[in-house]
Amino acid sequence: MAGAGAPTRCRRGYNREDHPVDGGLVMVCPLLTAKDLARVLNVGERSIWRMASMAAGGSGLFPRPIRIGRQVIRWRWRDVEKYLEELAGK
Repeated sequence: MAGAGAPTRCRRGYNREDHPVDGGLVMVCPLLTAKDLARVLNVGERSIWRMASMAAGGSGLFPRPIRIGRQVIRWRWRDVEKYLEELAGK
C-alpha cells in the first residue's frame, strides 16, 4: 500500500497524484478521459463533449482535448486545473 503523497499507478502506467476536490481527495492521471473529466467536474459525459466542441470552435474557456491516436482523446490535467482556477476567479 502506498504511503500518503506517494505516487500510485493509473491506466497505462501513468503516475497520478492526489488533488483536492470539494474537500476530499481525487486521484488524477496527467491525462484524463471524458469519463474521468466528467466525474471530476460533476457533469455528464455528453456535457464534456459539448463543451469540448464549443472550445474547438473558439468559444468558451474549456480546455481543448489532445488526440493521441485515431480514436484516443484525452485532456491534460494541468489544462483542467487552469480552467477551474479561471472559473473560480470569475
